[in-house]
Amino acid sequence: MKNTNRVGIITGASSGIGRNTALRIASDGFRIVLNGRNEKELDLLKQEINTKTGTETAIVIAGDVTDKETLEKCIKACYENWNVSPTLFVACAGRGLPGTLITSDEMQWENLWHINVLGLQHQLKAISQVMIAEREKGSDTETPSDIVVIGSTIGRNVSPFNSVYGATKFATHGLTEALRRELGPKGIRVTLIEPGLVSTNFQESAGYDMDWFENYCNEIGPVLVGDDVAKVVQFLVQMPGNVHLDNISIRPTRQSYP
Repeated sequence: MKNTNRVGIITGASSGIGRNTALRIASDGFRIVLNGRNEKELDLLKQEINTKTGTETAIVIAGDVTDKETLEKCIKACYENWNVSPTLFVACAGRGLPGTLITSDEMQWENLWHINVLGLQHQLKAISQVMIAEREKGSDTETPSDIVVIGSTIGRNVSPFNSVYGATKFATHGLTEALRRELGPKGIRVTLIEPGLVSTNFQESAGYDMDWFENYCNEIGPVLVGDDVAKVVQFLVQMPGNVHLDNISIRPTRQSYP
């Protein structure tokens, strides 16, 4: 089913889950604002998508989405380029931090919470206000409105080995579920996707021990890749407006925990 009347914003679109999600929903007819900090990679992705679709399906708004002005630019771009409001927002941007409460680098705690929690709060508030306003206008009520947040299984299952990062994902879980209960009655779907182990550049960028990661992947593999999660996003946003998959866990088959 093509969604040529829908426009989405994807944060963290330069790599991993965000990149694969952009490719998949663009193939379904969505027009997309690609956001991330790596402008070069975003431009390459834009070219790939636009070449495949034969039209200006994707545009780039580079920048740190924890800066409220960046998201405002993304929202504004939807109106300026396609004269419609966004009906899809996928929050993929985030970072990790190896270690426990005792062993992790406390100098990174504040930045971790700023990106994974406070930044997400600002994003969810801004996009929710836009979607609520459009719903109150009564415009195109047949088209679903979706907010999709990428969390983690570690945000529901306490891990003694990655507890500080896990705490930010517990916060993500709480924020997203509360927002679902607030926006559902307004016809806006809020979905939390909680992946288990996904092999992307996330682990290396966060400074995880890559020897440990490779050994763990061998133990429970084959592990997920970004496109596995993107397929889930693609599926859920295709559902009719009265159908809501609100909380989804996806793990490698052999990963029992977390």
